[in-house]
Amino acid sequence: MTETDNTTEQGRAKGSAARLSGLMKRANSLVEQGMFDEAIENIKEAIALCPRDPKISIQLANIYRAQNRMGPAIEAMQNAVELDPKDGDIQQQLLRTLLEMGRYDEAITTSCKLLKKYPRNLLARDILGIAYLQQGRLDSALKVTNELIRLAPTDAAHHFKKGVLLQQKGEIGQAMSAFLFALQMEPEGELADDAREAIAALDSFQLRQVLTLAVEDAVFRTKLALNTESALIERGFHLSSAGVSTLKQLDLGSLPGDSQSRYYH
Repeated sequence: MTETDNTTEQGRAKGSAARLSGLMKRANSLVEQGMFDEAIENIKEAIALCPRDPKISIQLANIYRAQNRMGPAIEAMQNAVELDPKDGDIQQQLLRTLLEMGRYDEAITTSCKLLKKYPRNLLARDILGIAYLQQGRLDSALKVTNELIRLAPTDAAHHFKKGVLLQQKGEIGQAMSAFLFALQMEPEGELADDAREAIAALDSFQLRQVLTLAVEDAVFRTKLALNTESALIERGFHLSSAGVSTLKQLDLGSLPGDSQSRYYH
């Protein structure tokens, strides 16, 4: 390339940069005036001028969102993610929007695509688990949650999610263990309150079963009186320490017929 050609190329680049800057500034001004359609036209011109810049697609997505045009917004976000898969903010915006719109298949596809490139991407894996859960694919969601725990073992939220999934699968004992572990890891805050509520609910559920069984099975009732913890384990129950304490305070020997509700509500 001659010096003249090089100078011409530099001049074109400067001209394109100036044109791009002008289009973006005008688009922002139009948005402030509520002229969204006009702003979109300017953004599209900017994309044609510089198609590899993810920031322009993000701006387009934001304008579409402001209009509540979620379909085009998602397309613009998908394009931005393709251009810059390392941008965590746009990933989160895209994946959460897909969830909000109930587009779970796309959320799963997008998450899996990101995880192929970045296997340790916790956000993509978290969204993947939520999408599976929304589709009722509990085993798949649990597999994802176990992977999250492997990658971030000190995050109590992942253990709490595992408890929720196990509870939905009917695996009460393992669910209780997960909730208790989450509470142990994070004894204060909103998650702790949720964990305590979940533990209390599982205790309540199991205590009703225990009392029903105790009424029907005199041997089990006797074992409960002699060694409460051992009797519970033998029959597959897993109560919290508070639940066990509640059970020990009951006069199991005087349980009449099916009126166990007198003893626990």
